Amino acid sequence: MKRNYRAEYQRRITRGLARGLTRTQARGHASSSKSTAAPSKADPPLNAAILEMNRGRSLTAAAKSSHISPERLRRFLVGHRLARRKDQRWVTSDTRPRRVPVMSGGRVHVVIADGFVPAHLAGAHHHAVGEFVRTNDLSFLKPFEGKSVRTVSGRKYLLETDPNALHRIASMDSPPFHEIYEIVSPT
Repeated sequence: MKRNYRAEYQRRITRGLARGLTRTQARGHASSSKSTAAPSKADPPLNAAILEMNRGRSLTAAAKSSHISPERLRRFLVGHRLARRKDQRWVTSDTRPRRVPVMSGGRVHVVIADGFVPAHLAGAHHHAVGEFVRTNDLSFLKPFEGKSVRTVSGRKYLLETDPNALHRIASMDSPPFHEIYEIVSPT
């Protein structure tokens, strides 16, 4: 029996219009402004591609290095408003919250930092503390005196700069920074 493609197509259009879709959506093409193709949560290849773009690589090169299609990366960036086109380049603005360890008040707190800048500050502090503990050079801690990390709830954690407290924290058995750090989906 031969299929009647024209009749199938007409039925698809009629069913779609009856459901309240536009003709374009009924045909199977969502409009670009209402695209539902963007996934709700990033997976590791998407995060790796976004990280590459943050380092200055093009969208296509970042997608290829992460073994995903450029179209999938483009849909994710546009759907989550993580990047925009400026002239002929993509400009990223990755402000997703991140889970990071923060040394404050004589202990390590695992918090959700409010975007990239506070998470970067927490990471730089963590690195400086490691250098301080290794060398006992107080100059590594000077840039962090009086600085704090803001969480998504609005709470501020003052970064620890007391040498004795940092040595106590270093002697504790806590997981390394890279095992705690994670980009948290806003949805």
